[in-house]
Amino acid sequence: MPARHFDSHDKILLLQHGSTELLALAQRRGVELHKLLSGTGIFEQDLQRPHGRLHHADWLKLLHNCQHQLKSPELPFLLGSAMLNSRYIAVCQSLQYAKNLKQALCHLYYFRHQLFPGFYARLYQQNDHLVIEFKAALGLASQRPFMLTILCSLLLSLIKQQLGSLTGVSVQLQQACAEQQLQYQLQWGCELSVNQPCDTLRIPLALWQQAFSDADAEQFKAARRTCRQLNHVLIKQRGILESICRLQQRALPQLLSQEQVALALGLSNSTLKRLLSRHDTNFARLIDEVRRDAARNLLQQGQYSNRQLALKLGYSDEHNFRRAFKRWTGLIPSSFKGMFHFN
Repeated sequence: MPARHFDSHDKILLLQHGSTELLALAQRRGVELHKLLSGTGIFEQDLQRPHGRLHHADWLKLLHNCQHQLKSPELPFLLGSAMLNSRYIAVCQSLQYAKNLKQALCHLYYFRHQLFPGFYARLYQQNDHLVIEFKAALGLASQRPFMLTILCSLLLSLIKQQLGSLTGVSVQLQQACAEQQLQYQLQWGCELSVNQPCDTLRIPLALWQQAFSDADAEQFKAARRTCRQLNHVLIKQRGILESICRLQQRALPQLLSQEQVALALGLSNSTLKRLLSRHDTNFARLIDEVRRDAARNLLQQGQYSNRQLALKLGYSDEHNFRRAFKRWTGLIPSSFKGMFHFN
């Protein structure tokens, strides 16, 4: 059976899961509704429907319109907090009633398609911190930094509300520039570094199972039931980019061809190529990303030589592997080894 996947032209989001909060923030600042909805497939009457849905592409256009009309740098920070505290978003209600951060994040990851379908995550341990690496499930183009800021703001607000402090928590961002660093630090109140190899949130392990101040098992179960009911409206599917990466991860050391991946996804080769172009990427770039992630996973185990690693990643010789690894990380494999401990 072909893998289930979506792209930005599928109706995969509820209007009440971020859009209505965003529109309310913009309207309170004097922007007219018709300007915010311009160029989207969203109509004013859609906003009143309990299960009104929108395409991911319309969500990105809505973000663009709000940025253009407001030119307000604090908007994504405010939106992340507003979504967390919305009484209309069952996923966010469940996060606050969870018993601890571990339960909250596991729940959010399972139901992420209801709130942040554009991202998925890798989780690993680095020394005494848990690291969440955010990866794009579909092309987000110029809106990726804005979307990521919303996601991080929601998570940081959750930690601060429920645990009272962000001590030891830090964020690493790829695309943010140094001029934005102060703005992020003022809004988030935690350590931040920019121009990093990947987008990550680092959380001390000591906070992982610390009890939430608003923990309520019954309320959590009730919110979780609502999330499960919403799965009938918002089918759980992986983004097209995530689907391709997972297929290739399972196939290593064999490198699947574009034709093989298209067949596994139930697409023609030309359709897959067109989808990747629409998501601002190509097949070779995705394969390179899969090899990079696999290399980091294998290196931490400390038991493979460069020659063995090259074979496991589908390289013809260890020289090509070393050269690729230096391009990915700026380090040779021996210097990188031991820096990470992955789970």
